[in-house]
Amino acid sequence: MATKKVYSNTLAQVAGKVATALISIFLIKILTNYLDVAGYGLYSKVYNYLSIFSVIADLGLYTITVREISEHKDDHQKVQSIVGNILTLRTGFGAVIILLSLAIGFFLPGYNSPMAMAGILITGVFTLFGLMNSSVMSLLQAHLKTEFSFVSITVGKVVNFLAVLLIVFVLLPKGLMSNDPTMQFWGFVAVLLAGLLGNIVMTGLLYFYARKIEPIRFRFDPVYMKHILRISLPYGVALFLNVIYFKVDIILLSVLEPRTIADTSIALYSVPMKIVEVGMMFGTLFLNSMLPLFTEAIKKMDKEALFGYVAKSYRVLLIFGVGIASFLFMNDANIISFIATREYIEHTKYLYTSLDAMQIVVFIFLFYFLSSLFTYLLIAHDEQQKLLRINLIITVANLVGNLALIPFYSFVGSAWVTLVCQILLLIQTYRATRHLVHFNFLPSFTISTLFFAVLASGINWYLLENLHTGTFVSLMICTLVFSLVYLGGIGGVWISSKKKLPG
Repeated sequence: MATKKVYSNTLAQVAGKVATALISIFLIKILTNYLDVAGYGLYSKVYNYLSIFSVIADLGLYTITVREISEHKDDHQKVQSIVGNILTLRTGFGAVIILLSLAIGFFLPGYNSPMAMAGILITGVFTLFGLMNSSVMSLLQAHLKTEFSFVSITVGKVVNFLAVLLIVFVLLPKGLMSNDPTMQFWGFVAVLLAGLLGNIVMTGLLYFYARKIEPIRFRFDPVYMKHILRISLPYGVALFLNVIYFKVDIILLSVLEPRTIADTSIALYSVPMKIVEVGMMFGTLFLNSMLPLFTEAIKKMDKEALFGYVAKSYRVLLIFGVGIASFLFMNDANIISFIATREYIEHTKYLYTSLDAMQIVVFIFLFYFLSSLFTYLLIAHDEQQKLLRINLIITVANLVGNLALIPFYSFVGSAWVTLVCQILLLIQTYRATRHLVHFNFLPSFTISTLFFAVLASGINWYLLENLHTGTFVSLMICTLVFSLVYLGGIGGVWISSKKKLPG
């Protein structure tokens, strides 16, 4: 029953994320057409820059809060105190990072233009509401009631999308901005304000739903705040290092690339990385739902239950990791052509294109999903210090790799470094959890999954070679056929072997 609730909870979140992911894809398509390549590069650079500061402000509090609430969810006074103090902490940290991001950006080459500074300010406020949003979300997550977030997330994203459409086609159309730097500035700012509006709406709706579970208000308990910061800080630093190694390539590109092409390189790299980021969130959603179960099994020292949860998690994450990576690799040109302009894949204009990076970064999915499983086991066992050491090693490797390869291979070098570091992270986190569960990666199921991925990819390749339809129709046909072959084959194997599989 517990895992069934996790699956329904995750499916509710996935439904919301699928809806918002589709909207995000259409937003990318609109923005890559509305902004020139350098403009979209600046847009991506600003969001990437603030995402690093948002992790600093979070300090790992979201995941640790889920664990804390899970341990005390029958004590309503305690839960209200936890949520209220976390809300106060994260709101205060959010206000600080707005000032900090502006101060650092002012002295950072490529980030101190008027347009970039305006973008940092707006995106900083966006981040502040995001931190408040996730403070409330931790309550729903611990109670496995995140289906309530479906409406708030979807409505917020729809508001963002409609606001962008209003800006792009009515208020500040592209033709009006073409030769006027002032109008280009306001067009860029307006697009960011549309995102902020959507986040404000999302936060308000989520608060409305969450207060039906527990009353929510700001609280200030210095003793508890000190306690939660002490236990979350190691994980927060580890998470920060994790984000650094995943996001620092954009900052290094902006500094190491010539100023004339830096934003263009970032734009070409950001399109495939945005696709990866949208997909990566699904593994995190599932594991956030599994975390209370991992924590409970470890607390009770029930190794059989823990192995069962890990095995089930592994199967789900492997299916989606392998499937997404295989599908994106086979259909990369059509996908990028659909969501961006042809300029992003034309080798005649740039030395490297989005397609070159896409063929590498799609495989991040698989290793990220699996390494996250072992990362969450460490969190459930309160081993944030061990996770901190692992992420420090990976971050150093990433920085050295990017510094060595960017001058020679631009963002393609960054793509390879990110993938290799993700593989190293999987190896390190797996080794670190061997004392908790001796997991063997279910060889029969893994081989079956890879077999059906290869089979579906082969059929996908045949269709691409023989289909003479437009990009959209081709994508729809390939999506349908790939899904039927891959998921249908795995489903048959899973059902036939269900009684034999542990857990």
